This record gives sequence, structure tokens and C-alpha cells, in this order.
Amino acid sequence: MLYRLICLAIYCWAANALRLSREVIPSHQSFHLKFDIKEWKYTGETEIKIKILSTQSSIWLYCDNTVKLSKVILLQKNKNFPLESFKVDGRTSVLTIKPKEDVTTGDYLLKLTFSGTISESLQGMIKTGWVDEKGKKHPQITTHFEPDKARQAFPCFDEPSFKIMIKMVVDHPAGYRCNSASPLLTQKHVSKNVIRSEFEETEPMSIYLLAINVHDMTQVRGETTRGIPVSVLTPPHKKAGAQVTLEWAIKALDHFERYLDCSYPFSKLDLMGIYDFNLGGMENIGMVHLDWDCAYIQQESITVKELLDCRSTTVHEIAHMWFGNLVSVKWWNDLWLKEGFADFITAYVMDQMKTDRKPGAHMLEFLESSYGSAIRNDKFKFTKPVRQTLRTSYDAAAMYNNLSYEKSSFILRSVERLIGATAFRTGLRHYFTKFKFKSANFDDFAACFGNITNRVSVGDYMKKWLNQPGFPIITSERVGNTIKLEQTRFTESPKYHTSQSWYVPLNYKTEKSSPTSYRLMMEKNWVIDYTLDHGYSLSNTFSILNSNFGHWYVLDTDNIIFGLHQYEDDNYMLLARALQENPNSISDATKLIEITNLELLMENQRISPRILLETSRYVSKETNMDVVLKWLLTLLHMKRNLHDRDLYVKFNHYLRSLLIDKVRNAMKLSFDDTKAWNLRKNYSWLLILGVKWRVKEAIHAARELYHRFKEGNHINANFLGYILRHYIRKPSHWPILFKRLNSYPQSQKELRTMIRMLAKTDNESHQKLLLTYSRTSHIIPRSVVKSTLCYVAWRNPHLAWTYFKAHYEYYFRLYGESQFSMNSLLQCLVGNLNTREDYEDAKAFFKVNSAGTGTSGLKRGLKSANVFKNSSGKKSDTGDEVICITVKKESLTKSFSRWWEETFGKEDYFDIDNALDDFGGINED
Repeated sequence: MLYRLICLAIYCWAANALRLSREVIPSHQSFHLKFDIKEWKYTGETEIKIKILSTQSSIWLYCDNTVKLSKVILLQKNKNFPLESFKVDGRTSVLTIKPKEDVTTGDYLLKLTFSGTISESLQGMIKTGWVDEKGKKHPQITTHFEPDKARQAFPCFDEPSFKIMIKMVVDHPAGYRCNSASPLLTQKHVSKNVIRSEFEETEPMSIYLLAINVHDMTQVRGETTRGIPVSVLTPPHKKAGAQVTLEWAIKALDHFERYLDCSYPFSKLDLMGIYDFNLGGMENIGMVHLDWDCAYIQQESITVKELLDCRSTTVHEIAHMWFGNLVSVKWWNDLWLKEGFADFITAYVMDQMKTDRKPGAHMLEFLESSYGSAIRNDKFKFTKPVRQTLRTSYDAAAMYNNLSYEKSSFILRSVERLIGATAFRTGLRHYFTKFKFKSANFDDFAACFGNITNRVSVGDYMKKWLNQPGFPIITSERVGNTIKLEQTRFTESPKYHTSQSWYVPLNYKTEKSSPTSYRLMMEKNWVIDYTLDHGYSLSNTFSILNSNFGHWYVLDTDNIIFGLHQYEDDNYMLLARALQENPNSISDATKLIEITNLELLMENQRISPRILLETSRYVSKETNMDVVLKWLLTLLHMKRNLHDRDLYVKFNHYLRSLLIDKVRNAMKLSFDDTKAWNLRKNYSWLLILGVKWRVKEAIHAARELYHRFKEGNHINANFLGYILRHYIRKPSHWPILFKRLNSYPQSQKELRTMIRMLAKTDNESHQKLLLTYSRTSHIIPRSVVKSTLCYVAWRNPHLAWTYFKAHYEYYFRLYGESQFSMNSLLQCLVGNLNTREDYEDAKAFFKVNSAGTGTSGLKRGLKSANVFKNSSGKKSDTGDEVICITVKKESLTKSFSRWWEETFGKEDYFDIDNALDDFGGINED
């Protein structure tokens, strides 16, 4: 018993030691850093002003054991306070400073001298560089400190709630420039080969938002309407693309100031592409880091979809200047408070900015992408809530997932819709005013907003969605002239049940009526009326007027529920017929959400594939190409799971009947026609379908692109992958394409595309060569190294796994503590394993080797490993019920066969050529 108590005490001490005391508060930190870019080393001195609120026997802050401390001094009123010792705990990265006497309350100054190595890992102080048009690598030093990696560069109070002012002085080689969070104050030569750059003092900020860049780039400049200086740091040959980013960033800043009614809170804004960056962007204060291709947009090769994504990424990072930077989170369990807001506000503001897209297009894409992505990651029974209890800052990296971003942003949108745009913006203004240059948590945020109803506050509502895992499925059943509703938790396992419930906002629309006002469904099967005058009545049904009986209805017309709804079969059929008669019977947003719902319900065997197929029959009349593409991807997913070759051909015929007119219309379009944005955005897949279906104009266009590529010319990235798929079929072309890696790519997108196609070879020695090249070539960004391993894993999972094991230390050094990369790497690598031996080997390997921040990715990979695809449907080794993939395929095949015969008859319905997945007409001649 005593032994257990001792163990418990030690555990509690360790847990508390991993969060710094709130009795020692930093207010200011100054740095003098000296960089040696040839040796990739640095030395530094830092002074930290602290206030001690109660007597302390020790002072704790963070410092990784890779940072070598040589001197620590504690001063009080310029007098040396004697120290007994200072020591870094390598396990926790906690620096303990032990004075000879207890330190009493008051103001103190810590002075520390240290040195470090600039590493290849993608966090802390980072060794990187950029490649010019001649293939020469230009060395560069950069940083990435989110969420807890500032301690890997220098001693600091590395928790987001500590907001300090920072003064930076940097000595760097002559011929290089330095940029950081605040404007440059002075610059002078301290020797022939060394320049000293001194920066203005920053506003109060969390240390993880500090950036330091030593580089030899140039820049393009501009300023906002209010005169805030904005620049994009750029290689000389990328100036044109940098100018595009600059103009978009200035426009975004102006719109955020207007929407939020809150001035940009910092002195300047620089943006910069990082060649080895493994994230879309990083919102460092005054110094935003972006994906290389997004910072320097290549107008001649970027696809419309990529351009939209880059615009969205830039606006997302600028949104963080308010959400996360002006007001920081107190602790990482409220990461959603900055990331979810940035996602939602980005779509909202982009729709307010003048673009060549129709109003509401960005919010429509936000709805589809955030809903579809998050709901697929939240359906597992082992999923965790958006807000979790985090014991250490090291655990924070696992919080960077779809739920913190997409799910929380969807919930925030529902709050905005329920309380109204005006009340929502008023709450935001109160939030920024009250917590300006401070940190906040969930309760602080919720207190700035009112109630959704007079019984349910915004805080109560959001806790239901953010503090528990999963999401509800709302089942509805028409009984007489009423619709009965019930909510339960949805998981991938139908046999898994919980007692969870949510506050579900619901309304309905029928064929004959306009949308009703929203009500909050509070429990399993009852609702609270929610009206503008906050009147209430309790009911367990929606009343439907007798005149609407027998007509279709839809729930949640404003698409604010993060969850599924399942209607009775008759209603699905009524809705399918209504769409065939009038594709605009329901909104485009409702269609996109409904397609995802149908697909998930079918995969979960809650509805028959027939319902999804019948609903899709109207697609030839659909005018929104985003909706058409969503249907295409869903139907292609169904097609891949068909067993029967004849049915496979019939399915291709069916797809052709739905889309052939749209393909032909697209082929009449000039790709440079800016008036046809929606078609241009989807031109790539329309061209590919046109080639497969032997549309004359499509074959001609693709053949022209193919010959241009063979002659060594660049082609638009829209089509590069498809052209390469054909080119690489000849074994003799593999070495030719491999050699072109060093000369062809103008963008990292092109580089990834070429590597993906090279990985499709069946030659294992070629695959090994590609993996080795990805690790050793200076052309390959470290962000693409991970992608290369995944591309090979799709084709040769055993080789990829054995290669990863052999070079585990290298991959872990690059990605092991990164926010996103280790998760996606392990999910891809382990999820593709297709032998029992490799699967067991992976389980055993990670029992003795760390998965780092990839724990959840490893779990998903083990659960979805291909080794289970021929299982009998019994419980797997993971303890989860496995729905047998073979059974699903057989069920889908039978359902499609029956539906085809009932709909089109037993004879071939389409008088067209066989449309198999070949290249259809682009030949060597």
C-alpha cells in the first residue's frame, strides 16, 4: 500500500512539473543571437524579466537538453542572487534553477547564455534553404515553434498563456538579411563578414508565435488602406508569384479590419514561403510562413483549385492575427478557439472580398470540405472530443486534427446562424476588447456571448458539441401527419451504443412550405421550440400540416447540424423524383451535405445503395459543378467496390449518361476564359473523362498536351498527372522521367506529381532508388520526403515498411514531433500493410519505438490495414467489430444489379462504346 502511495505521489509530482507555476510570471524577454550559417550553429544570450508572486524555493522554465546552457544568473535590483544549481530534465525539458535561499516576492531578472545546433528536423531552429532556377541551393535559417518547440531553440516560458514583449538582436553573415516579428530598427556591420540586425520591441505575445529568418531573398512591398506595411519575401525568380500573394494579403487585412471592427494589432506583416515546410502555413506574429507554392504562385502551372486553396490558406493565417495572436489560448485544450475560428472566418471573409466567383461560393466549399472531412474522422468509437484534458504541452501536437479545425468551425457557424450575424460580431468585438494581448479559454469566450434561447446559453450549447466525442444521427419517421425524431450517436459499428445526446438545432422544409424556424432538440426524442420572442413549448414531434402529407421534406435547411439525418425510404424516393423534376428543389449546400450523408449511411448499411443511385439520377440536370464533382467521386467509390465486370461496364455507361453533356460543353471552353470559373476549376477531371469516353475534342486536347510534355515543355499541372500516367507505362520511360526530376518541376506540386507517377512502377529497385533519392537530394523538400514514402506504400507496402524501419531515426527526426506529419505518415504506411506478418511486425515495432505525435494515425492505420480486407467479419485483433469488406461488395453488387434491371431493363440501356478505365486514344503516334 505504501509503495502505491509513493508511486502516486511521484506521478502527481511529474504531472505538475510539466506545467509551469503561475507564481512566476515573465513580462519581457530580450535575445542576442549569433548565427554561423556555414557550420549550422548558433550562440545566444537572453534576459527574462519575471515577477514572483509568492516565495519560491526554485524557478522553473523550459529548455530542451539539445540547447547547451553555459551560464545562468539571477538578479534582483541589479544584485546577483546566489544560485545553488541549474539543471535541465531531459525527459520533461524543464530547466530548474535552484537558488541558495528561497526567492521572495518581487521583480527579478534572469540572464542565460546558451548555444545550439540548427537541425534538419522541422521544428525548433531549422536548417533549410531554397532552390533557384538553376538548381542551386541557397542556405536559410528559419524557425517553427508551435506548439511547444521554442524550448528547442532557447530557454523560455514556452506555454501560450504567458504573454511577453520580445526584443530581438541578431548577428548574421553579411549578404544575408534577417526578418522577425517586429520591424527592423537598426542594421550595422560589426565586422567585415557579420551584420547586426536590431528589431523593435514586440507587442505582448506567446513565445511560440515568434519567427526568425536568416536568408538572401528579396521582397515585394505594399501597404493596407490604413497604412500597415505588408511585404512578401521572395527569391528573385519568384517575384511575379509573390506579387499575387501580396495583393491578396493586403485585401484580406482590409476586409478583416472591417468585418471585425478591430484594427490589425501588430506593426507590420511579412509573408514568406518555406521550401521544406510540411504545413500549409504558420501564423507567426508579423512573419507568416506559407507553403512554397502558395507563397509564390505560378500562374502558368497552378490549377484553379490550387489557387483557391492557396488564397484560403493565406487568409486563414491572417485571420490568426486576431484569433490566436491578439487573443491567445490559455492552454492547448482550447486549440479550437483559434483554429476553428480561423477556418470559419476565412470562408466568411473570402465571400465578402471581391473575387470573380459568385457570392457564397467560398462558404459552400467550406461547408462541404469541413463537414465531410471532420465527420469521417469523428465516426470512430475511439475518437476523442474537440476539447480534451492535456497533461503536458507535448500532448498538444495530437490536437492538430480535423476535429480542432473542421468540426469546431462547423459548430461556430451553427452558433452564428442561431444567434444571428449581428449578435455574433458584437460578441467578437467584446471578446477582442476584453482579452486584447491576453489569453483566454472556453469560459472566457462563452461569457462574451449571450443565449441561444433563454434556457440555453452559447456556452451550454457548445459544451455539448465540443466536450464529448462523436456526433448524432437524427432518424425521422413520418407517422400520420407528424414526423417523429430520435437522436443517437453514430459510429462505424452499428452495434455500438451510448447514452450521449446533443443540443441539435432542427427545422424542416416540405415540398409545399418554406423553412420553419429552428428548434433545439435537447434529449433523445423531444424538442424545445425556439422562436424570435423566446417562447417555448415542449413536444416530441414536428407537426406537419395536413396539406403537406404525402410530400417530401428535408431537415436542417441551413445545414448547421454536425451530424447525419436519416429519413424513411419513401421520403428519399419522393426527394429523388423532385430533384429529377427540379434540381433546385433544395439548395446546393443541402445537396453537398446530403451526398455525404447518403454515402456514410450506405457504408454503414443503414440504407440501401438503391437510394443513393436513385437520388443521383438527376445529376445530368445539375448546374453546380461542385455538386456534380461530389456526385462523381461518390459514384466512382461505389464503382470500385463492384465485383461483376459486366456491372462495372454498365456503371461506366451510367456515369457517362449523367456527365457526357457537361464534358462536351467543357471541351468548347477556352481554358483561359475567366468568365467560366466554375467550369475552369473542374476542367481537369472533365478532360480526363472526355478522353476515357472518346470525346473527339478531349482526345485532341490531351494528345497535344502529351506531345508538349514529351518535347520537354511544361504543361499545366491540371493535366500533368494524367499525362504522366500514360507516359510512365513504358519501362524505358522511367529513367528518363527520373532524370527530369532535377530540371522539370517549377513547383512542388509538379514535383509531387512526378514522384507519385514514378512510384507506380513495379520495379522494386526503381522504388528503392526513389526512396533514397527523396532522402538525399537537395531538390526534394523535406515536406515531400514523407509523400514519397506514402506513394511507394500504395504500390509496394512491404518495401515501404521495411525502408521506414531501416531509416526510422531519420523519419522520426523529421516528423516525430510535428503537428500533422507523423499522423498522416503512419496512417498511410501502416494502413496499406497487406500481410499478417507485416501487420504483426508493425504492432511489435511500435511497442518498443515511439510513434511520436502519430499515435492516432497509427491506430487508424492498424484498424484499416489491408490485412483485414479478407476477414470473416469476426472481431479483429484491435477488438473492434469489422464489417467485412467482401460482404459489403457483394451486397453492393446485388443491389446495383437489381436497381439496373428495375430501372433500365435487362438489355443494354445505353447504345455507346465500352467505357473502361483505359487511356482511350492517346497513342504514341
